[in-house]
Amino acid sequence: MPLISLFGNLRRLAGVSQAQASGATVRHVIETLCVGNAALREAILHRDMLRAHVRVMINGRDVELAQGLDTPVRADDQIAIFPPIAGG
Repeated sequence: MPLISLFGNLRRLAGVSQAQASGATVRHVIETLCVGNAALREAILHRDMLRAHVRVMINGRDVELAQGLDTPVRADDQIAIFPPIAGG
């Protein structure tokens, strides 16, 4: 099962910094991760699309450079989800 690392406010919303969730694609993994946690889902997705500025990486590679939410996931993948971060 892929290991998912959450950063920023996503950690607070999930109550953990790392979790595991099964799924054949990034979309399925996120849906599994967010079962029972509407606030976490809302922070990551908007109308079943990745929210603007949210970054999802698989093994260090941005899924937007692959197939987006439809990017296939293997059981040994490491997924990182970053919320938008502002500062200067």
